[in-house]
Amino acid sequence: MSTAYRVKYAILPPGTGPDDYESADLVHREELFELSDPELAGDVAGQQLRYGPHHSEVEAAVQATLQEGERPIIFRYDLA
Repeated sequence: MSTAYRVKYAILPPGTGPDDYESADLVHREELFELSDPELAGDVAGQQLRYGPHHSEVEAAVQATLQEGERPIIFRYDLA
């Protein structure tokens, strides 16, 4: 099964290093992605906590939508 997550990310252009950009200069996007279902993490103070998908899964899903050489910078992902 899969679950919809809203992912906020920026796109790092090809050939750009960590010191070569300002975040405000990058293209920012927010899109829905189907990722693995949350897993039960346990019960804390009467609330059930769940683990979301691993960061590498989110990064790979976004990377698959980008042009060659572009890299995503993931800011956050939440259940849609």
